[in-house]
Order: sequence, then structure tokens, then C-alpha cells
Amino acid sequence: MHSFTLRFSDASLERTFCSEYVLKGLKSYRVALLFGAGAVVILWLLMDKLLPRVPDAGSRLFLPMLIVLGVVITGILGSYRPRFLRVHQPFILSGTLTIAAALSWMGLLLPPSELPAIAVAATVHTLNVYTMLRLLFPWACCAGWGCAIMFLGYLSYSGLLSEVDFASFASLLTIANLFGMIAARQLDESSRREFLAVRNVAAEHERSEQLLRNILPVEVAEELSATGVARSTRHDSTTILFTDFSGFTQVASAMPADRMVSELNEIFSAFDDICDELGVEKIKTIGDAYMAAAGLPKPCPDHAQRCVSASLQMLEYMNQRNRGSAFKWELRVGIHSGPVVTGVVGKRKYAFDVWGDTVNIASRMESSGEAGRTNISAYTYDLVKNEFECEYRGKVGAKGKGDIDMYFVRKALPA
Repeated sequence: MHSFTLRFSDASLERTFCSEYVLKGLKSYRVALLFGAGAVVILWLLMDKLLPRVPDAGSRLFLPMLIVLGVVITGILGSYRPRFLRVHQPFILSGTLTIAAALSWMGLLLPPSELPAIAVAATVHTLNVYTMLRLLFPWACCAGWGCAIMFLGYLSYSGLLSEVDFASFASLLTIANLFGMIAARQLDESSRREFLAVRNVAAEHERSEQLLRNILPVEVAEELSATGVARSTRHDSTTILFTDFSGFTQVASAMPADRMVSELNEIFSAFDDICDELGVEKIKTIGDAYMAAAGLPKPCPDHAQRCVSASLQMLEYMNQRNRGSAFKWELRVGIHSGPVVTGVVGKRKYAFDVWGDTVNIASRMESSGEAGRTNISAYTYDLVKNEFECEYRGKVGAKGKGDIDMYFVRKALPA
């Protein structure tokens, strides 16, 4: 913040603060003006009683008080205009100076003996400028000192003020401005610090939310943020995708550990992009294995097609990468469709996971497959046979599951 004006050096941040500052104080600003309008009307109605020594005081002061009332009403109505947030400060500044001119005019219309009352009114107006009208510190200073200079200069030029009266009124308005400056600066500075604190808290919250969304599916992350728990859910129609690298142990043993991590990170990051593009939810990685699913947590009718499309893109990515890479990775992909249960386990380091026999069979599809090909179950084949050309492999033995009908996916059929 600037040491005097308190403005933020970042112009965008300053504009955001000004808009929020005005919005936050809009209700109190309108209430203050409503009270001001009521006070003007009451003072005018009681003017003959308040100034009994001035004949027809109400009639004399009708026009300047009408100007004051007009400025106040314009301020209230103007606050409902869309442009008010952009012109709030100069708009109020012009209004306060207009009221100061009207007060000076009242001083000219009254005998010199009544000038102290006008000076008190000018002082109250000055203090109101610094406190109730939500002017930022530089604008408040311009308005406060501008009102004082206009009032004193106008009456002094007219010859109505003696040197003693001028000194008294000048002292009164100077004291009001100095106290007002202190109050306005503290209000402006505290508002800016509160704005920065809220902004920092909001940024931290957004970072936390983004981190949670990176760890968990969006729907699960929102439920966890809102309620503190994520309920387990059964999904009757989903597709699970597993990938693994054939001969990973041999390839990994031939490279430094940091290079292996770098290789896996690059490959799995590409898989993440493919899944995001096709609406497939990444579940987790376990060593060199990559697990994803479609149809959860949000159901979709084409979950099997999404996973098969993702598998073909993953294989194509690996083929292209292997052409220019020193290390050649052979990818196997297995896919199975069926019901699963999902949930978040643990109190710390949240992990979204999937359970059910569908997961086990999908894993067996991967381990029973061949490098460079997508192996799918008969159930998945039944869901995608109209969109993809597949090769029947026959019944293939799967560990713990017996013989299962399996298919290799050849390619996508023309639309």
C-alpha cells in the first residue's frame, strides 16, 4: 500500500477493493442519506422556530435547502445505478462540495449573528464526509478540506466574516478535518487489511479445494467439503480400466531410480490428459499400474466406450513415444464392466477407491492380455461391439476366476 494514499500498487487489486468497499458500505451509505434527507425536511419545517430572530427564515433558506435535499436524493437514487460502483468516489465528492456551497449560500442569506449555526452545520457536514459516506482516504481529504475552503472562502469574500469569526470558524473546521482525517485513514487502512486477509483466506481455501479436487473426483470432493464425510456409493453400471507395463522389472532395473520416476510421471501425466479429455476418472496408480474408471461417481450410458477409447489413445501414445525414446515400454490394457462400490477411506491422506469383483476381473483382463493391445471381457464387448471392431480370443484362463471369454479391441468402427 502507498504510504499516504493507501492505494494498492496493483491496479486490478485496487479496482476490486474499491468495488467491494462500496458494496460492503452501500446499505449504511443509503441509510445515512435517508436520515440526512429526513433531517433537511425537519430542519426546514422548524426553521422559523430555530431562528426566531430571522423573519421568514424558512422562506429565505428554501432554495439552498432544496439544493441540499436534491443532492441527498440524487445520492440515494444514483446508488442504484450500475455505474455507481465505478464513479462512487467522484460522485460523492461532487455532492459534498455542492452541499458546502449551499451552506455557504445559507450564510449569505442570514444575518451575521446566525453564522455560528451555519459554521456548526458545516462542521457536522465535514465530519460526516469522513465517516458516514464511505469515501476512501484521499477522496475524503479532498472533500473535507474542499468544504472548509469553500465555506470560509465564500463567506470571507462576501465580507460577512470578521477576522475573529474567520479565525474561530477556521479553527473549528481545521480541528474537524484533522480528526476526520485520522478516522478516515484508520477506516480505509483497516478495510484494506481486512480485504487482503479475506482475499488470502479465500485463496488458501481455493488452493485447498483445488488440491482436494485433484485427489478426489469433483462430486466426492464437494460432498467431503460440505459435510466432512463422503458416503460409500454403489454404482450398478461402470467400466474399470487397468494398464500395466510388460517386463517393467527388467526395464526399471536398467535405469536410475530418478529416471524411472521421471519416465512414469511423463507417461501417467499423458494418461491423465487422455482420461480428462474423454471423461474417464483416474482412480490411482500402484507402482507401474494405472487404474481408471468411467460411469462413476456420475453415471453415464457410454462408460464402456469411454474406457475403450481411452485405452486405444494410451496405446497410440506409447507407440509414438517409443519411436523416439531410448527406453521402450510395452503397455497392456485390461477392461471389464459391471457394478462396483466407491468411497473415501481413512482420516488423513484421503484416497478415493473402488471395490468389487468387477475390479478384480478388470485386473485379470490386464494380466491376461498382450503387450500393445486392449483386452476386454465379454460383458464389455457386448456394450461396445457396435462402435469397435474386436477379435474373439476364446475362453482364457484367469487367475482365481477360471476361464473367461475375452476379446482384443482392434480399432474403432467408422461412425
